Amino acid sequence: HYPWEIPWVRGMLVLCLVLLIAAAAVEGFSRLHVYEKMLMAQRSQNRPLKRIVMLGDRSWLAPAILNALASEAVQYTIFNKQHPQYAAEIRNPADGKILRILARHFMRDQSHGFNAWIQQVEFVRRVWLPHEQVIEIACRYRRPVGLVAINGSYYLITAHATRLPGVYTQSDLSALNWLMRIKGLKDMAVPPPGQHFSDAQVTLGLKMIALLSNHNYSTQIQSINLANVDAPVPPSTPEIILKTRFGTRIWWGLPPGKEGFYEVPASRKLQLLEDVYRQYHRIDAGRAYIDIRSDEVLVPRQLQAPAPAVQ
Repeated sequence: HYPWEIPWVRGMLVLCLVLLIAAAAVEGFSRLHVYEKMLMAQRSQNRPLKRIVMLGDRSWLAPAILNALASEAVQYTIFNKQHPQYAAEIRNPADGKILRILARHFMRDQSHGFNAWIQQVEFVRRVWLPHEQVIEIACRYRRPVGLVAINGSYYLITAHATRLPGVYTQSDLSALNWLMRIKGLKDMAVPPPGQHFSDAQVTLGLKMIALLSNHNYSTQIQSINLANVDAPVPPSTPEIILKTRFGTRIWWGLPPGKEGFYEVPASRKLQLLEDVYRQYHRIDAGRAYIDIRSDEVLVPRQLQAPAPAVQ
């Protein structure tokens, strides 16, 4: 008999062969890892980190906000005095941990700088260009639906009552004219950016914005005044008054859902506004004010021809 025909010898030969293949695989992976690190080191030398950029919907988000967020990312990583090691880690093409740390910073420190604009970080990645590497940060951003006026200052607010960064004055409103304003609010504490307004009046104002938005006439509404809501005013005084961009008023009345027997519901008021707009191309019918609390639109006597509608 040949030695390899003996069963136990055959088993030993197979075992040695398996061990040899495993050793070769381990050695191969080790060499591959060393080669990869060498390539990455070469990349790091030949393609230095040049930029950190924010990706997002630029159709409505101001480039200045995206640039400020990118600057925040630079300050947090490259010039972070509390964590000086971040500067080397962000430049290291093999370091993915720092990208996760940067994403957590934007979500955790919402009240810091412009971070509250970010609703969700979708990804942070390195992009290799011929002579540089770039960090790209893609996010979903919070979109304002209105302005809240408190003590002479204005604050951007989302549909979910989240305050956005910035404090605005009367001189800033021309640039924000596409947003409805919630006015007539009682004094209240203003939350930091990224936190929610919890006041019931703000919630009511947002409910009114949601009702009035996406109608043909919504761009003619400038502000929603809630000063008379739950205030000691005569029963004939409307609790909610809409101000138009023509300087005229719409007497809306009671908050939606609280009309009871005395006023038509919000759905009917919206239809009345649509009818007036269709007929006059203005929701105020060219009058100083109109009253939409009953089933028919009530208007004051017209003293002069209405000003032309703003298209």
